[in-house]
Amino acid sequence: MMPMQTTMLSSSLRLASAAAAAVAVLLAACASPEPTLHTLSVRPESADTGRFQRAFRLSGVRVPDRLDKPQIVLRTSDSEVVALEQQRWAAPFGSELRDALSANLATALSAVDVGSAAAPAGVPLYRIGAEMRSYDARPGQGVTALVTWRVSRDAANQGAAPAALTCQTTLALPVNGQAAGTDSEAGVNAVVSSTQRLVQQWSQQIAQSVQGLETPSAVPAWCR
Repeated sequence: MMPMQTTMLSSSLRLASAAAAAVAVLLAACASPEPTLHTLSVRPESADTGRFQRAFRLSGVRVPDRLDKPQIVLRTSDSEVVALEQQRWAAPFGSELRDALSANLATALSAVDVGSAAAPAGVPLYRIGAEMRSYDARPGQGVTALVTWRVSRDAANQGAAPAALTCQTTLALPVNGQAAGTDSEAGVNAVVSSTQRLVQQWSQQIAQSVQGLETPSAVPAWCR
């Protein structure tokens, strides 16, 4: 009887193995594809990190709740928006904005974002708070954003110059390429590229505001 029992056991094991393999294939077929991740941070230019002229503390960038998510949100009509499950930011939108602004400002101002740490000795410290009050991205058309921010000198470095500036402006850039459906990878890539450039433009305006605190005659028109 032993040979028959051995044969039956071997057949059972083969059937179990085949069944397990079939289930694995089925689960793999049903699994959702991994989403494509995008970032707003552009590779920074090389800088001499040993010679900071300024230091700053950038708080978290506030955005509307409907935008503060990993999914990229596109406007498809005057009354509709869509959040793309398979096209996402590498982090929630507000975090992506903060990281990109910080990197851009560090380059534009020859500065270091010290976070909660102490500023390097001998350099002025600025505090920056920023908010993107609205953001609309239309594939094949453009991206627009209403942004506000406040820059202030650290109390120890105020001197006779203005202590703080409050600023607001609307930024708008075209999206290159043809109008495409919301599931078009090319259309999303164009929106991401335009949004990166929009954030770079915002960073430059914040940097000008910081410089306006240093030279009151150079305060930008969008600040008071």
